[in-house]
Amino acid sequence: MEYLYVADKEESLVIVGNLDLHSKSPGVGTLLDGNPGNNFLKRASAFNPGGILTGARRITIAGTYADIITEKNLVVVDLNNPLAPQVTATIGAPVLDGPAAIAIQFRYAFVVDRQGLKVLDVTDLAQPKPISNALVPLADARNIYIACTYAYISAGKEGLAIVDVEKPDAPKLDQMFNAGGQLNDVNDVKIGMVTASAFAFVADGKKWPACP
Repeated sequence: MEYLYVADKEESLVIVGNLDLHSKSPGVGTLLDGNPGNNFLKRASAFNPGGILTGARRITIAGTYADIITEKNLVVVDLNNPLAPQVTATIGAPVLDGPAAIAIQFRYAFVVDRQGLKVLDVTDLAQPKPISNALVPLADARNIYIACTYAYISAGKEGLAIVDVEKPDAPKLDQMFNAGGQLNDVNDVKIGMVTASAFAFVADGKKWPACP
């Protein structure tokens, strides 16, 4: 079964897909059957036990687990049964201080918060464990993208932070890049290929140059 998972500030974790498991297209199977005439989606349910996911703003899927960023915490939700999710872990203060975003690569989760970049061991996806002293201080980290052995962090007024994560338990800042001061409100960054060359595409709230 395939479902879509949405992090919603008001409704928390919203699960999208056909609830009828005996239908020809349970979940969002209607998108995969080759018929463009039936591509209509349904809201299956919302999940927010005890208000733990209130303020959900980002979601990352790893295996059958969703790592959801809320205003105060990282909440791990088991989606093995999409129609009956379960919270397996909540990580907040003092480990995380207002988490903003998360990216997962192999056995590690990279989280940015008010203090900068932090690293969690997610060998057990259900129970992430903080790695002591794995910190790269950043004053205004907002989002993160991992590409091979580097983390690209949208660092707000500081521009773009490029962090060497070849050794995930000992990340180190490689450089800060702000295009000569043009990048001063960086909200997001993605790495992509254009004509066989790699580029960083940066979303800046005040400027929007393309940065190689």
